[in-house]
Amino acid sequence: MPYSAEEISKAVDRLRRKLERYIHFPRTLMKLEAMWSMYMEVRSGSSWRVDAAETDQFLQAILRSSVGTLWCDRAQMLVDELDERPECMGASPVVTMALIRVLAKFGDVQRVNAAVKKAADKHGPEWSTGVTDYIETRVIALARADLPKQAAEMLEKSNGRKAAAEQKGCTKPVHPYAVALRELMLAWTRDRDADRAWMCLSQLLALGYGRATREWNAMLHVHAVDMRYRFHLLEQVLGRMRSSGVTYDAATYNIMMHGSLLRGLQARWKEWFHKMEKAGHTPNAVTFTTLLVQLAHSGQWSEALQVVRYMRQNNVAATAATTSSVLSMERQRNRVNRIMSHFRRQVLKGGEIAVSEFTVVVAAILDSPKKWASETALAIRCLEDRRISESAVVDALAARLPGIGTSRIPDRPLLSLLQDDAGSVAGSFTRGIQGAFPESESRQLAVGAQRRSFVQTLNVVIRFLLRSHNWEQAETLVRSASEAKINTSEPHTLVSLLHWCSRSGHPQPSELKEQIAAASFVPPSALATAQLVSSIKSGDMASARVLFGQLEKQTRDFPSIRAFNAQLMYASAIQDAELLESKWRQMESCGIMPDATSHRTRIFCYSQMDNLLRTRRAYSDMLDYGNPPTFPAVSAMVRCCVRKGDMELALRVMRHAEHSHGTALNTTTYNYVLSRAGGSIDGMATMHGMFASMLQTSDERICSALSDVERAVEREKLRFADLRVLKAERDGLGSWLLRPAETRESSARLRRALAKWTTSRAANSAEPTMFDNEPHADASAVPPADSPPPNATTFIIVMRASGQHAQWLRVVQAWEALASFNHRIDALATHRVHAATHRIAPFSRMIGWTALALTQLGRHDEAKTLWAAASETGVLSPSARKMGMEKTVRQLPVR
Repeated sequence: MPYSAEEISKAVDRLRRKLERYIHFPRTLMKLEAMWSMYMEVRSGSSWRVDAAETDQFLQAILRSSVGTLWCDRAQMLVDELDERPECMGASPVVTMALIRVLAKFGDVQRVNAAVKKAADKHGPEWSTGVTDYIETRVIALARADLPKQAAEMLEKSNGRKAAAEQKGCTKPVHPYAVALRELMLAWTRDRDADRAWMCLSQLLALGYGRATREWNAMLHVHAVDMRYRFHLLEQVLGRMRSSGVTYDAATYNIMMHGSLLRGLQARWKEWFHKMEKAGHTPNAVTFTTLLVQLAHSGQWSEALQVVRYMRQNNVAATAATTSSVLSMERQRNRVNRIMSHFRRQVLKGGEIAVSEFTVVVAAILDSPKKWASETALAIRCLEDRRISESAVVDALAARLPGIGTSRIPDRPLLSLLQDDAGSVAGSFTRGIQGAFPESESRQLAVGAQRRSFVQTLNVVIRFLLRSHNWEQAETLVRSASEAKINTSEPHTLVSLLHWCSRSGHPQPSELKEQIAAASFVPPSALATAQLVSSIKSGDMASARVLFGQLEKQTRDFPSIRAFNAQLMYASAIQDAELLESKWRQMESCGIMPDATSHRTRIFCYSQMDNLLRTRRAYSDMLDYGNPPTFPAVSAMVRCCVRKGDMELALRVMRHAEHSHGTALNTTTYNYVLSRAGGSIDGMATMHGMFASMLQTSDERICSALSDVERAVEREKLRFADLRVLKAERDGLGSWLLRPAETRESSARLRRALAKWTTSRAANSAEPTMFDNEPHADASAVPPADSPPPNATTFIIVMRASGQHAQWLRVVQAWEALASFNHRIDALATHRVHAATHRIAPFSRMIGWTALALTQLGRHDEAKTLWAAASETGVLSPSARKMGMEKTVRQLPVR
């Protein structure tokens, strides 16, 4: 409905008064948003538009109070509207300069260059002569777009022109460009070039500027994160900061604590924490995030949990970084149930989920996708409904989720690309590398703002290809990036490349060695750790011995859980129990708690040495630390018990892992126990009991292919309500709810169903998390794991043991069980193709043991019929057919 002339006039007058007040008094972003909404309403209901003077005022208001790049579009729209009105004669140089200032604030270099070119075409190349801050604004735009090199060149050219003008007798004073120097210094610190940042700061100090805390904090931070600098250099920067009359703020103390933790100086960060409190600065969310992220990353989990408790006591709200750090810590400790419980609660609360939290959840799902079908469906639904922000890491992880191929996920082109074949992915990014940074300066400026995100995405894609075993495509990308002088030396990428070299047997590429040498912002222990693990896995123990000595020295300055795990792995590889125990004690003395990898390595080492006492102690330590038993740890413990003849302990460990923790063991572990249990008459009952449980395993355990997981995910999707519900429904019910796909139930019933699903799911119960304040019931009640299905080795073990103890009826029963099991597999294979891989084909020794058992039971005709049928169907080997039944039976190892 159009507005009346009187309404339009009142709205216009109100808008003009607001614009005038904005020039003299700064307003909040909320007021600016309200003013913009009112302008858009007036604009949609009338033909009135702001004139040149009012546009200039509007742009000044945007420059003063706006937050977010959305205001660049709005400012550009105002100027474009002014250009379209012939009575206004287009945008004047004053309005154009106001637009450039707004664009420079957000580092939109491409639009700045377009505005400059348009103004030069319209008003002549000398249009900016009278604008004193023109060069400064251009430099600020380049600096905020993270193009410090181009910004420094422009500033240097401008200073050269002004110096030449002064030599010719020009009396106009030279503008010092203090604001531009400040932005350039901050850009160099973001680019982690401390030397050039110091040069800019020295120029600022010479001009009488550079005494703001923010500049010095940026300088302090670039030294804190660069591992080439020792901690005493940070204190020297602080001393110069103090001598310049700069006061410390909370960020200064946070940076010092961050630098202390990066270097493993536990006493120093606590000292600076007390200094911060003594100086009157209250620790905020950034402080606790700094502490928690580094403590959790280095493995000092007891200290991290103390920080979490301190946050609760002081009512400090947890940020996404703190939560994701704790989730990562729980994943390292193999407490995935707690991660999933937290994820379900966060999803059911509604709202957007942080990228860092979602990344940890998806990584935990991919560790065991068969177990988390419901959570996989939840994660995919969150992506479908745009509850997760754009992230290359999320896209690379989500591309590996089962069931992602049938989902409709909008506005994530990288995810769609990664779902294609590896050749298309590598080809697309190779073309992007070749055209990403051409020599033309204008093109460099146009893509400069996107350069950092492109490099990060490139690193993510390289790691994705390595995890997908597409090593040739990954190597092609690394070489192309190296030729284009694009740095791909992110820590995770370097580690992935080192592991790739160890798995594939390839020597380290020269580009990789150069990147490792230039990776000054990666802790030395991190690279040494990856190189040591790579050497151990490739069997190069000579190199591993040298790297172990280097890592041992670096760990004194940069201790971390990963570094100690690599040293434990080396001690396990050379089977040195004393070295392993000394590193274990050193790890605990540094305040670092062992994770699931540490316990698994320790158990495996003692198991390989057949030291049952130490293996049992290591296994008990794993349980005492609260780490659930993993399959490799249980398998190593069971094998050691069996080899030492303690069958009762082995069975107790297996029952505890399967029934109390839901740890699924494989068929090989069962066969190992069966082969030893059948060696004595007392163990025959145990052997037949385990064999019966393997025959009775569930269909889900047999049909566990990825396609079956995808079908389970699709079923779980149908159980969830649509996330795109109306706001009133979401407010009334508190979140999007679980409901049948075909009906809509009442709110009360939905809430009851939601509470029931949250606290007790069909697959895994919701466990208490450290994020919950209320008490919970015992979290150890998880569904027991099914026994693994038998294979051909299982049947021959049972037949041979039964025959050696003259239990001939058991041998015949095992043969009949084989036929029954194959019949079950055939029935499952009609709708689950993967089940056919578990079908067991009989062979000569099975036929021989069955024929011998039938003969011993007096059923000679059945034995001959069985042998003849096996010979006709080609089951018997050529040597068995040649010898015949009687000779083959006599060669069986019967006592």
